Amino acid sequence: MADPQGFDFQLDDGQTPLGPDEARGLKLSWVATRGDLNDAEGANIFTAMRWAAREIRKKRVVVSSEDFLRQLHARMFGEVWEWAGRFRLTERNIGVAPHQIAMQLRQLFDNVGAWQEFGAYLLDEQAARLHHQLTYIHPFPNGNGRCSRVMADLFLQSHGAQPFTWGPAPHDQRVRQRYLELVRQADTGDLEPLLRFVRS
Repeated sequence: MADPQGFDFQLDDGQTPLGPDEARGLKLSWVATRGDLNDAEGANIFTAMRWAAREIRKKRVVVSSEDFLRQLHARMFGEVWEWAGRFRLTERNIGVAPHQIAMQLRQLFDNVGAWQEFGAYLLDEQAARLHHQLTYIHPFPNGNGRCSRVMADLFLQSHGAQPFTWGPAPHDQRVRQRYLELVRQADTGDLEPLLRFVRS
């Protein structure tokens, strides 16, 4: 992805390219490489996870809600990108149409409430389904995979459960590739392999 500042970010498989307006939303003038961007985003994400854990401990948030999703994304990426926490306005090769994002999220979070009320799925499956549907909806310009994984882990923690491992350690390119394959398999309705993977 070429950025208006004149540097190139090489995308990994599964990463969503940014449009020109979104790329211009980079707040940090010192970011010149994909490594710089990863470092900046990583530090921001770490801070966001500490905030979220504190809010959950104090029972100040409802994790399975649009409001929390927006706040979380803003805190995960807000020091790096101006559009953090805002839904995308452009079409992608994955995800629902932009005008459907808010409606699809309302439906998802209503479903999560029903799963909990009626015990439709075990907690791990609820978290995996939450993660998968968030990646499918793809609400933000970028950071959807990372945000959806954090949402799933925080959902588990808010119910007193351990977060997922997201595959066997170390989380190298081979593990990432397998994760992406299983997310795509879940798109076809087969969630079982992803469920096994997230606890492997």
